[in-house]
Amino acid sequence: MGPEDRHDWSIKKLEQRTSSRPDDLPLRLELAEAYFQKAYYFDAGDDWYDKARELSESVLELQPRQARALDLMGGCHYGLGKFEEAEDAYLAALDADPENALATVGMGNLHRQRGNLVRAIESFRHAVMLDGDLWQAHYNLGETLHQDAKARDFRGADDLMEEAIYHLVTAIRMEPFPGFLGHAYKNLGELFLYTRQYEHAQRFFRKLVDHPEFGYLASFYLGLAYLSLNKPKNAIQHFRAYLVKEPDSAIAHSKIALCHLELEEFRRAREACEAALAAEPGNLMARFTHGCTLVGAGHHEDALVDFGAILDEDPDYFPAYVEMVKARYLLGDYRWLFETLATEIRSFESAEGYDGGRRYYKGIKGRLRRRIDVLLAQVKEIGLPAFGSLSRMLQEIHTDSLRFQIWEELYEMSREQRVGKVLERMEDAGEHYGQDLGRDVLNMSHHVPEEAIFEAFEVEEEALKRRAHSLTEVVNDVGAYADALERARAECNQYQAYLLLALAVKGTRTAEDFLMGYLTGDSEPLRNAAAIALLFYGNEQAVNMLESEAEVAEGDARARLDELVQVGQVRREEKHKVIDLTAVAESRVIPQEQPRRRSLEDHETLHCSLCSRTQDQVDRLMSGNRVLLCNLCISAIHHHRDELAVPDDEDHSCQLCRRSIFEVQSVYRVGEFMICDICLDQCMRLLQREEVDTFLRDFS
Repeated sequence: MGPEDRHDWSIKKLEQRTSSRPDDLPLRLELAEAYFQKAYYFDAGDDWYDKARELSESVLELQPRQARALDLMGGCHYGLGKFEEAEDAYLAALDADPENALATVGMGNLHRQRGNLVRAIESFRHAVMLDGDLWQAHYNLGETLHQDAKARDFRGADDLMEEAIYHLVTAIRMEPFPGFLGHAYKNLGELFLYTRQYEHAQRFFRKLVDHPEFGYLASFYLGLAYLSLNKPKNAIQHFRAYLVKEPDSAIAHSKIALCHLELEEFRRAREACEAALAAEPGNLMARFTHGCTLVGAGHHEDALVDFGAILDEDPDYFPAYVEMVKARYLLGDYRWLFETLATEIRSFESAEGYDGGRRYYKGIKGRLRRRIDVLLAQVKEIGLPAFGSLSRMLQEIHTDSLRFQIWEELYEMSREQRVGKVLERMEDAGEHYGQDLGRDVLNMSHHVPEEAIFEAFEVEEEALKRRAHSLTEVVNDVGAYADALERARAECNQYQAYLLLALAVKGTRTAEDFLMGYLTGDSEPLRNAAAIALLFYGNEQAVNMLESEAEVAEGDARARLDELVQVGQVRREEKHKVIDLTAVAESRVIPQEQPRRRSLEDHETLHCSLCSRTQDQVDRLMSGNRVLLCNLCISAIHHHRDELAVPDDEDHSCQLCRRSIFEVQSVYRVGEFMICDICLDQCMRLLQREEVDTFLRDFS
């Protein structure tokens, strides 16, 4: 029995019960709602709206202010396209019951139907606050946030999209009417595409490949996801499935051309471009892709002709500009790159207006700044030989932000050169191992890949012997050679200890496993280095080991070990539990381990500063300025934020971030505890992110 058949069965049962109990008004409303759902959720026709409306009217004759009946009347009018009557009914429902979440959703739908997305989002958010268990509120809020982000062309809409994902996921978890799942999956798939979470996008579009309405569209989106995941063969299959339904789609043919381009199948790529241009002769993407195939095949001069023609026709078709700059670079025409960069900078500085800030590409100056950014990125590929020319150019620039940007590029070139030299020495670790190389790796540990550290860690016995020979002044002096070999081994131990310490910043499971392999080894220096590095992972075995050493140490050594042990204890206690708000303010990922800025006594138990629940009694603790707030208190404050807002007063300040009320929009008070709107919103985003992550782990 399908969903609609089950619903029809429920209607028959309700009709039987209503006929035997005609004076039961709640039962009559239940049947009216079932009629409305038949019309609205299963698209069964206007007759069902009329049935629902007649029953609702019969209730209102006896109870004129029955909020649920008024809400159903609004829903029926809305479904019939009578929007003025729908608004009157919803407003009457809200007058009878200001906390009627369904009527609030109805008002949101009216605002959205009229194109007022701002008011629609306000209504849906209010509905969620009124009833957090109403799937319709979450679904409509998620869909409208997605619509708003799309209307902005997704620029500066990351927070909107993240919020949309959370509410759509919440709606799915509440098991909405099956007919809405396809829409929810489609919205989520698109949002994950736009936020570059392609693996998640795949999972939702796969759910839709057999969907009667969205199946062919899901094939196109799956093609995009696979192309973005660098799986062009899979992408081609899905684009071809889309072409079965839309054989004249120029964009699908163009995407297939891009796939063949990725596979370096240049002939097939050109054929796909020709198919796209046959379907739509002026298609810019097809023309652009054709130029890219010429670049891929090494015909750079011909590609420049293609890109030049596109830019003559549409100067704002930016991908063509990017590829034109790339083609010049591949031709080795560095003079053109520097001359064009100088020209674009002069044009930028002579243009009027205040547009064109860093990564702000609106207006005439914005377009010029974007071109400058592309040219700088390509010049950076030249490497250190570009350093002198770029330095001289810096002297002629008057715009502060642009000067600083070029200074950063120069610094990055210098840093990459230093990192590159370190990596070169690590590749021949047997020749270069020692304290100097170890320190360099530690100092640049954030920039040196952990795989490079793993590969450079082991030094072969032959390398140690070569080092010992070089240290032996007298040939064939066996005693001196033995001493030199011991010094070589000691140097190797020092070098390896530095490498283990460098792994402390990686924070990955592979790095932790590597360190664990040396925690119980025979070498004391390596044991100690591994233990210190593992403290930053909250590793219990490392904490216990250093605690034991601290008990027998004395003086300064004891104090240093106690400090290290304390770091490890904090990490261990907070592992998978406490989130440092400052550390993750700009992050899009929930951290599994985060340090807090305050220090803890050994005996202290982590607990919420507001309700005193311990970390064992809650899912999460948020750490701020010497205070902790649990997820339960955060949710309660968020739900009652309007009631908890305090009036403007200079004495009020947030206890999590110390901002005063003049630095934020609102401050909320619970007893003596104060939190600002910035921290509250950030806490809610982190908790919502975690809920989404949990859902995605279990979603199949």
